[in-house]
Amino acid sequence: MNKTILVRTIKTALAALLAILISQELSLEFAAAAGIIAILNIFDTRKATVEGGLKRTLSAVIALVIGGLLFESFGYSTWVFGLYLLIFVPVSFLLKVELGLGPSSVIVTHLLAFGEINSAIILNEMALVFIGTALAMLTNFYAPNSQDELKKLIESIDQDMKFVLNLFGTSLVANLDVKVYDDKIQELEEDIKKAIDLAVIENENLIEKSRSFLYDLHLREREVDLLQDMYHDLKTIPPEYSDGKYISDLLRMASENLTEKDNILKVKERINYLKDHFYMLKLPDSHEEFAIRSAIFQVFRSLDQFIDISSYINNKSS
Repeated sequence: MNKTILVRTIKTALAALLAILISQELSLEFAAAAGIIAILNIFDTRKATVEGGLKRTLSAVIALVIGGLLFESFGYSTWVFGLYLLIFVPVSFLLKVELGLGPSSVIVTHLLAFGEINSAIILNEMALVFIGTALAMLTNFYAPNSQDELKKLIESIDQDMKFVLNLFGTSLVANLDVKVYDDKIQELEEDIKKAIDLAVIENENLIEKSRSFLYDLHLREREVDLLQDMYHDLKTIPPEYSDGKYISDLLRMASENLTEKDNILKVKERINYLKDHFYMLKLPDSHEEFAIRSAIFQVFRSLDQFIDISSYINNKSS
């Protein structure tokens, strides 16, 4: 059993048990219903638990109003409960509180069992709702912190980006198997997706700095897109291209300084320098030379954006 399931199991059992015990101590009728409400209100994250609890509480109030009015108007019969459902179900979806359909309807069946409605019964039912919901919120206050795992994933992503940039640089002076790029970029995409999923849970659990992690990971998604753009452009530049060494050195320089706050700016300076260098070259004599020159400028453009994003992330986290 993994940690997440174990924690969820313990929280659910604890919330249900405490809700029932408290309800029994208060001599509430149908005390077990508080435990069921607690179970239904345990969600994966703190935010979802709070939102779900509030919706189910509102749903219970609406259900008691509709059910109470119908039972008092037409009698405490089973067919009236069916009429209640015909009204309550669409109202729940209309008000977007359909989460409470089950527990709220259970509360209404208590009215049917009582055979009457008065302030004491209403207080009994709302107490069950509040106790069950409150215990779910309290026990779900504990949420495992996965930020160490998230930081390790981000470090791994940055290292893989460095590796890919270095591969790009090498590809301009040597023949490399395309499969190497494909595997590494696919691995990058999978790691970023995993990290984003983890950061979303952290953010839903209101863990400190989780929103910042999530934002930075979306920026890294954009960086992977730029790496793929560079990859497609670099494929059109043959290893024997005489000026390819300049681009190769630039990409290796970017790889070495990607996570260095100060040195990364030197890469931008080098990009601008090389742009000027290629602008001053004589116009291409052939279509092939023109295509290569165009690809080079596209690489400059993509790498420039890539460096801007990395520089922003570095400055933000320092």
